[in-house]
Amino acid sequence: MNACRPESVIARGFSLVELMVALAITMALSTGMLSMLMSTRINNSAQSQLEQLQEDQRLLLTRLTDAVQNAGYFPNPQTSTLAVELPAKGSFSVAGQGLVGTSASSGDTLVVRYEAGTTDGVMDCSGKTNTGTSPLVMVNTFSLDSSGFLDCTVNGVTTPLAGGVKSFTVLYGVDTSASGASTQYIAASAMTAANWANIYSVRVTLTFLNPLAGQAGQPAALPALTQVIPVLNLL
Repeated sequence: MNACRPESVIARGFSLVELMVALAITMALSTGMLSMLMSTRINNSAQSQLEQLQEDQRLLLTRLTDAVQNAGYFPNPQTSTLAVELPAKGSFSVAGQGLVGTSASSGDTLVVRYEAGTTDGVMDCSGKTNTGTSPLVMVNTFSLDSSGFLDCTVNGVTTPLAGGVKSFTVLYGVDTSASGASTQYIAASAMTAANWANIYSVRVTLTFLNPLAGQAGQPAALPALTQVIPVLNLL
């Protein structure tokens, strides 16, 4: 006698409805995984941009600080004088003057002058030292270009130091009461010849564009970054 096979164990295929449900679940899972992958890539890219921005900020502030602190320096005070080594020339209207600048709505300009010896390791704002056989006057110009780069220009050669810069503002700390310290910060447009010879510090304010500006809740620019740099070589 042949045994009857129960209906419940008879192999049968999937119905159209079951196939559609399985397909919908697969698509939902794939979409979710793709969304997570894209979100991870965006976050990684944003993190890389922030890290690069922080590195650019460190480099820029280091070069600015080094230049300003070297303003008015010369390597041979035993045999010469500041007025001889850094005479009045061009925009430097006072002998020995190490700082000058301009004010503009498009971004300020800061010009720093000093003399580098052959063995003192003093660098210009691009990181180069004097490789010659006699002292070299270095004139460093910091300015913001139309592409949002804060540039360093020395002897006609321009080196971008940082990108994504929205604004660059420079104020000069002047001693207006013979106190031996900065008592007032003045924009370049309001400086006098006497002020240029009486600078005790420089206050630099930088505003950078926010690399995450396209994300929800993110501002277009980051909070302003301000650095006060003392001038070590006074007239």
